[in-house]
Amino acid sequence: MDIHNYFDIFVIIPMYNASQTIEQCLDSIIKQTFIANYQVIVINDGSTDSSLNVLQSYVLNHKYPNFNFTIINQSNQGAACARNAGLLAANGDWIAFLDSDDQWLPEKTQIQMNYLLTHTDVDMVAGIFDNDRVNKIKCMGEENLITIRDQVLKNYFSPQTVLFRRSILERTGLFNPNMRYAEEGFFFNNMVYHGKCVLLNQKVTESITGKKRWGENGLSGNLTKMEKGELFNIYQAHKNGYINLFLYLFAVCFSLIKFSRRILIKFIRMVIKQG
Repeated sequence: MDIHNYFDIFVIIPMYNASQTIEQCLDSIIKQTFIANYQVIVINDGSTDSSLNVLQSYVLNHKYPNFNFTIINQSNQGAACARNAGLLAANGDWIAFLDSDDQWLPEKTQIQMNYLLTHTDVDMVAGIFDNDRVNKIKCMGEENLITIRDQVLKNYFSPQTVLFRRSILERTGLFNPNMRYAEEGFFFNNMVYHGKCVLLNQKVTESITGKKRWGENGLSGNLTKMEKGELFNIYQAHKNGYINLFLYLFAVCFSLIKFSRRILIKFIRMVIKQG
């Protein structure tokens, strides 16, 4: 088949000081088993290390007929603004996210594109990130419809695990550019309310550095600001009429309980690390 007949999948990657991981991140796209035209958009979010040089060298030395790389440079504005810049530059029907310190498993897009192509009513499909144990938090099958009631109690989606139809953005809008913490929760709350979003109980991405999903490094390391962001997302869901007052109050209480648990887990990790 001529490559011009393949699907165009736009992959949006925010990059900030990722000189040690960006090559492995991009390699994981090239290793995908699903054959498509991969339009990779990397947003250099004001990196202060050698990330841009490493990226430019990689692009120069990796010429494949079905991979196209675009680099967008901007001052440091955070992941939300970086992803928005990528979304505005993406003009195809299929969009995926990937973080510069994470990597896709080889069959990630194969699994998800096959699902979306055979379930035309589904707007977004996601998988499991690294060692997340969401199947122990919610009774899950192989495929799980996530509703707004589910989502305000737990964010089931990591950006690097999703693939979605661009058309849903007409209903949801973009990321909140003013958020630097829990910005993905705001985005995915809109996605599950305005569209049909499915979580497949299959691992599709993993961390390159071995980081935890929260509580260690990067933005997710600041648990207090993450919690404020999560509470803001719940408030916005109620303000926009997505959830009723009872669910809003319950979700706030549940979020505070989770926050206390995360603080305890982080403290135990620190003790173990120091001991």
